[in-house]
Amino acid sequence: MVDIDVVCGKYFDDHVKPKHLNPFDETTPEGNHIQGYICVKPNRYMGSMLITHVNGEETNQFIQSMPKLHYFRDSRDIGTETVSYCYEKLDGTCLILYPLKNSQSEIIEIVPKIRNHPIMPAHFRELFNRVDQKPIKDYYKKNKGILIFELYGILNPHQILHYDTGIGIKLLTVYDYNMFWKPDDYKHYGFEIPDLIFKLSHVDREWVLKVTTDKFKHYLGREIYISPTNIDAIDGIKDVLEKLNKEYHEYNKINAIEGVVIYTSDSKCNPRMLKCKPRDIEREHRSQYGVPRRSITKEVLKYFDEYGDEKIKEIYLEDENHHTEFIYRMLSEEYPMELIKLSSKKIERVFMQIWEARQIPESLYNISDQLIADNPDADITTLMREFARKYPMKKKQANTIYGILKRKINKQGE
Repeated sequence: MVDIDVVCGKYFDDHVKPKHLNPFDETTPEGNHIQGYICVKPNRYMGSMLITHVNGEETNQFIQSMPKLHYFRDSRDIGTETVSYCYEKLDGTCLILYPLKNSQSEIIEIVPKIRNHPIMPAHFRELFNRVDQKPIKDYYKKNKGILIFELYGILNPHQILHYDTGIGIKLLTVYDYNMFWKPDDYKHYGFEIPDLIFKLSHVDREWVLKVTTDKFKHYLGREIYISPTNIDAIDGIKDVLEKLNKEYHEYNKINAIEGVVIYTSDSKCNPRMLKCKPRDIEREHRSQYGVPRRSITKEVLKYFDEYGDEKIKEIYLEDENHHTEFIYRMLSEEYPMELIKLSSKKIERVFMQIWEARQIPESLYNISDQLIADNPDADITTLMREFARKYPMKKKQANTIYGILKRKINKQGE
């Protein structure tokens, strides 16, 4: 019997409580049976897990996931003795690869997962199988680290549309030797990495921000920005990103970039990963008029990423609040809870709109025919109850389906 309190202390440094650890019992793509606990708290351990058993044998293998990234908060977040590397924050799905070990500590499989799941859902595995696996296989010939990528492209659409890529992966970080490494440290294995947008360094008591990419050369150029403090330097990054998106949107009707991830060390030389977004997006997060639709949409899409279209209907029938709890938890990193609750109706509306848009088109007449065929002796009240159960994402069309069913039932009685 696993003592969950001991697990919290020994493997998660008491940064999580038992309520933050969800048990799992899964089968990997190669047929290995794994059991354990996965962390759902949005902190350093978000998505991390303890595999207690593999194929029925005790293992107690800890798997570090991609931590929840936080914003720059004060000057101590970035120390003066480091160069900070600011990579493009891609808009896709976080993919984690971990070596699964048996009870003899032998690697028996390289398992793909996404943040809140111990196993990558089938629809993502289909996408992942389309990318070049050679660099991954080469890496694992001699290494045992955890590889963390972003799975992105047209086939995995999010708010930033990467038109130049069908489906691809780029290395975000590697967790090895109990620390996270920046992408460039492992580029020699052949991994593609995100574009390095800026370098930030402390030189002669000033903070120097250099544009290091030609990806947006028509909008950014290779400018150098000088700031008196790292607080001003981070503000400068926000302003440059906002300017880039505004100009890019003027010509292309979409934003160019979601933000950057800053790989740095704090004032105590502890490695850090921070996120930084354009000024206008940050301004939205301070709004007193509810959570913007753009932010809600991002978290709703993340929910579909995590659970998959097929399983969400099953989850909804068992627990109508499951998606709400997930979206609230994700939004709470960016917004105060009172603002999220103020937007509860909007959140539900956006969720239902996206859910319906992802369905295979089916006419209401076909739906009504199927309902009657499946329930030939049912009255209209029963049929409507069955409609609500089977098609929760279409509840706004309940009045229309009611009218269609009523006409069909009346016609049958003639």
